[in-house]
Amino acid sequence: MTNIKVSVVTVTYNAERYLNKTIKSIIEQDYPNIEYIIIDGASSDNSVDTIKEYKENISYWISEPDFGIYDSMNKGIEKATGEWILFMNAGDTFFNSSTITDFINNVNIDTELYNGAINFVDENKITYKPPHGLEKVWVTVPCWHQASFIKTSLMKKCKYSLEYKIAGDHDFYLKCFINNNKFQFTNKIIANMLAGGLHKQQAKLAQIESIKIIANYAPNIDLVYDSTFYKNFSIKQPIDNKLLFSRQFSQLFNQLENIKNNYKNIILYGYGTLGKNIELLLKEKIVYITDRNTNISQETKKFISISKIKNINFDILLISVLGREKEILKNLEKENVDLKKIKIFEI
Repeated sequence: MTNIKVSVVTVTYNAERYLNKTIKSIIEQDYPNIEYIIIDGASSDNSVDTIKEYKENISYWISEPDFGIYDSMNKGIEKATGEWILFMNAGDTFFNSSTITDFINNVNIDTELYNGAINFVDENKITYKPPHGLEKVWVTVPCWHQASFIKTSLMKKCKYSLEYKIAGDHDFYLKCFINNNKFQFTNKIIANMLAGGLHKQQAKLAQIESIKIIANYAPNIDLVYDSTFYKNFSIKQPIDNKLLFSRQFSQLFNQLENIKNNYKNIILYGYGTLGKNIELLLKEKIVYITDRNTNISQETKKFISISKIKNINFDILLISVLGREKEILKNLEKENVDLKKIKIFEI
């Protein structure tokens, strides 16, 4: 069985403090036929020096700018020549030195995605997490890419979508589920996964992306409402049409991305569930929050009364109260707010 080549890809960016441990985890595997690939996103720290230190153990590496983690992962897929591929990104490690050997000895002949458990490492606390499996495929992500050996031929046909910044692996797994690709699950630990990755750093964006992904694939809208991501995001809308929901959420998501990339000083009108989540997504770009309901001044230090907006220098005023835009526009016009600077969601 040692004639089966396994490609392991490490994607990294400015993670020199973790990279050495990850590289050692791969090169210390007792399985003899490993192709090791490192894709660095033009790090400005000493990551490249670390890579060069181990160059004799690395089959291919490159350091160049990319368009995000999934662009880098796709570069690794393009270079991979093994029968199987697994992504072990900087900070993550294999469970032990015989992990790949154990996989080769236990994978079924018809399997296309072999998925195991992780040890979730958060500072000094380690939590065992088995894969969720396909029984909960509409509720949460069925597995983790650090613990997934995937047929390289499958990944070359179905690379990660660059539409998503955080949840591209969720999109990939759901696509494989819909396409009836063969999953195999085990409760054996494959990887030690370090806490604090992109999913945690940009949790709200990850939720938005996963809601959109489920809406794209789910056969009925109730599955979207039942998902962990929707419940955590807590948008309450009386939508009973799956296609409509998917389109609306996609439009909202894309418009927020455009606003985030093109504006700095933003006044947010409305501080309900959607408004609070927009503030979390846009962060410091929200300089003031306003509403006719002055009680929100008790919830945020950024509150400003509508009457003072005309004296403030800002790029846009974003209305987050869906369904009341016309009424709000009239109120803002009465307060001499520049209507050219007001932006509403087109849904």
